[in-house]
Amino acid sequence: MRAPSHAAWMQQAIDLVRATPHRTRPNPKVGCVIVRDGQVIGAGVSEPAGGHHAEVMALRAAGEAARGADLYVTLEPCCHHGRTPPCTDAILAAGVGRVFVGVGDPNPRVDGGGIAQLRAAGLPVEVQVLGDACEALHAPFRRYILDGRPWVQIKAAVTLDGRIAAANGDSRWITGLEARADAHALRAAADAVLVGAGTARADDPSLTVRLAPGPDPLRVVLDARASLPLDLKIIGPNTRLYHGPHAPLARLRALADAGVQLAQVDTDAQGRLPLDAVLRDLAQADIVRLMVEGGGQVHGALLGAGLADEAVFYVAPRLVGEGLPVVAWPSAESVAAGWRLADVTHRILGPDVRIGGRIVYGAAPS
Repeated sequence: MRAPSHAAWMQQAIDLVRATPHRTRPNPKVGCVIVRDGQVIGAGVSEPAGGHHAEVMALRAAGEAARGADLYVTLEPCCHHGRTPPCTDAILAAGVGRVFVGVGDPNPRVDGGGIAQLRAAGLPVEVQVLGDACEALHAPFRRYILDGRPWVQIKAAVTLDGRIAAANGDSRWITGLEARADAHALRAAADAVLVGAGTARADDPSLTVRLAPGPDPLRVVLDARASLPLDLKIIGPNTRLYHGPHAPLARLRALADAGVQLAQVDTDAQGRLPLDAVLRDLAQADIVRLMVEGGGQVHGALLGAGLADEAVFYVAPRLVGEGLPVVAWPSAESVAAGWRLADVTHRILGPDVRIGGRIVYGAAPS
């Protein structure tokens, strides 16, 4: 039987990350496997912030057998003291024989330093093992570190004619149970989930995780005038509401009394909340992955500003005619000038189809 390749071992480290539901924000969720004589002898995934990193978890599982073994890790090992000691120190102390790295760490405190330290100690290090896959895995962390904002994932359940609700606002349920459970798994993987005030009023969503394992994300709502009814499910603890400077003080007090976290940002000339300011503030609160669940106005504003990174649409075999579009504004000047998805994935979920991909801006290639 042919021995697994370096790519196969790195894929196991990637799969560990995808299969682990806990969050590690603001740290990246890294996967690591240690291999000796064609067998995995230790594996680990980063613990929540303040806990052990993936390399330490895998080294502890491997014990003395790690000496001379191969270590595969999806992101460059850290080389600085933070909440935990440097992973490079642990790797060197364990006597690992070789290190295979998926991608470099964009954090300025690392950024090649971990690889350089291991090599300076005489340890062979190979980089860019399944580099594209590891880059995609850690794209949210890279966005957070380099751009100071969360990775933004637009999610919507849509009909075949591109509607997220009927003309009267009814949207329950466009998709079946399988698709809704998958969407809840996405929600569990996000650090926060955001909706606009219109969606909060029309749908009264809970924005909690109920159909999949995993923790509830922070709930975020955009409400410039702080005018949402206080009896909505979203009003309460674990909710952050963004409002403008002209929101009535009495409303703000009532929301604060209900446990809502309040955050003020200046509105633009049209009285709208600037999404770039909201995203920067969320990053300051250590939100790395943000899922946006509507509505069409918010989706359009993010796309128009170039702030959406990824889209996941659950397409149901339904037609409703006139209704609410998944993107309300702005409109592309032509099909070629519209937004498109790259690295597209498809999945059948009962009667529905999940289509996802990275959002590409600019004209499509001819």
